[in-house]
Amino acid sequence: MKKYLVLLLMLIPLAGLAQRFNGGVMLGLNASQIDGDSWYGYDKAGLMGGAFVFTKFTKKWGAQMELRYSAKGSSTPLHYSYNRKFRLVYIEMPLMGKFKIFPIIEWEFGLSFGYLFSAKQNDGNGYQNFSEAPKKTEMAAFTGINITYLAPLNFNIRYSYSVFPIFSYYTGATYGNGAWYNNVITVGVYYQIGRKKEP
Repeated sequence: MKKYLVLLLMLIPLAGLAQRFNGGVMLGLNASQIDGDSWYGYDKAGLMGGAFVFTKFTKKWGAQMELRYSAKGSSTPLHYSYNRKFRLVYIEMPLMGKFKIFPIIEWEFGLSFGYLFSAKQNDGNGYQNFSEAPKKTEMAAFTGINITYLAPLNFNIRYSYSVFPIFSYYTGATYGNGAWYNNVITVGVYYQIGRKKEP
């Protein structure tokens, strides 16, 4: 309950901004893995949800900011003889540029800054804290496509990857040499509350 209250309090500033800019809410699903944990495949599903505001600079270019709850992690594939999961829950603030490539399709790209407020692992006996906790902050680069098909609904698919290792004791490690990175594909539905005439 506490983590949902934190998310609600963090969304209040976005609600105010939405009165000046176009904005709305979104809900979606993360399919994630942790590169470096020796498991392969986007086998960990997690909820994504929050709010966003955006503005247009020209008919082609715009910018968007989001504040969202995002559950990531990894899981052993179903065909493994044992079951183990890592669950990492972040409050994230993605900042992005948006470019309209077709009338209903926008390309987006940017950086996301996340704060980790829950980290659990499950070896088949229930979720427990990590013996050595992951880093409290994450920066991830991302790119994606936003499709406006059934206005005011937008359909979004996004790929994101940690810029730096997500465990503090892997600082200085490189990919393939003990470093762990969040690797996430997100599918979401965005509902636009306000609409302004494009410039």
